[in-house]
Amino acid sequence: MIVSKFTDRFRTAANDITAPVPPGIARPPYLTPTPGNYPVLSRRFKATPDQVKPARNFVAELLGDSHPFRDDAMLLTSELATNAIEHPTGPAARPQEFLITVTFILHGVLITVQDPGSMEIPCPRNSKPDATGGRGLALVNSLATRWGFHRDSIGTVIWFELGSAS
Repeated sequence: MIVSKFTDRFRTAANDITAPVPPGIARPPYLTPTPGNYPVLSRRFKATPDQVKPARNFVAELLGDSHPFRDDAMLLTSELATNAIEHPTGPAARPQEFLITVTFILHGVLITVQDPGSMEIPCPRNSKPDATGGRGLALVNSLATRWGFHRDSIGTVIWFELGSAS
């Protein structure tokens, strides 16, 4: 897998944000590499249920087995990717996809999920014990150090941070 081959080199040169990025992985277009930025990698996924696992694996591979927030990051990425798939809006002519961005911050990780958006404001729900869904943002709310969302001309970005709150 492309990410696996890149992960060790990325971790070694994590502060070199000008390092080449392998095909299929990109830096978000809104960030320009300048000294002082944290290392950031992104990948697009089709908004289909079979892409939740690859999205989760993308995050897991970048963080590596020994990262202290790996399991929580994988779980929360799965929840937000599922939300991006289940609640899409936007022009029907535009292919539906979502973008996962992983930012390595001091003492933690910041992960964003960007999609074309929904008309609803993202907020945690209280699901009934026998409900088969509706717990995603409640999990984000309870596990993340902090989280939030914003909307722009492209869609909705939901983000969460694990680790440092500074």
